[in-house]
Amino acid sequence: MDVFLDMTGTITDMESENYAIYKLAEEIKRYFSLELSAEEVLEKIEEYRKPYMDRRHESYVPIRFLILEAVKQIVPRRLCANDSYWVLDEYSRIHAKYVRLAKNALEGLQKIRNVAKHLGMITDADRPYTDKLLKSLGIEEFFDSVTTAEDVGVGKPNPKIFQEGIKNGKSEPKVYVGDNEMRDIEGAKRVGIIAIKIGHETKSADYVARDLLEAWEIIQTLAKE
Repeated sequence: MDVFLDMTGTITDMESENYAIYKLAEEIKRYFSLELSAEEVLEKIEEYRKPYMDRRHESYVPIRFLILEAVKQIVPRRLCANDSYWVLDEYSRIHAKYVRLAKNALEGLQKIRNVAKHLGMITDADRPYTDKLLKSLGIEEFFDSVTTAEDVGVGKPNPKIFQEGIKNGKSEPKVYVGDNEMRDIEGAKRVGIIAIKIGHETKSADYVARDLLEAWEIIQTLAKE
């Protein structure tokens, strides 16, 4: 059996993800001495990047570049090269500092690792961000492969990113675990993967689990069939 996992909201805790992006806004405010509040900085960043994020299944623009372009709209002066490098690096650094594993994620990962012949990740994130976050969480060695939207040029639910990810697999069946109904579940189903949704209800998933530990229980049963 091959198992592939989403990252944000599946492996990581969404509350800590939201806190990290807020802390990034605080650091941007501080670094550039902006008169805007951190909340206003965050609002402008989200406003700028939303149209691109909504189209990530068609064409992927790395999130760190979207944040940089948003900052250029906010800061009342031309950014120098050092400023730009700071923004690009700070995006990954601040998330690596504040993002935490979701409840039962570590135990679930450990158990899934023992069942899966191949354990992969398929994520809508940037490559540098993903690498740094996996290292900071101490889970990089769990994965045999990591496929990011930046690698492929499109995000979920585009079949291309799933097809690219599962090419690394070794066996059947293939299972995907994610928390988003459209991007994760519908995307996985389009390429014929068994889909497990992290959450409480679903329209399209084959199974529902509260967290990765409960997902492992389902995966373990599937492995025995």
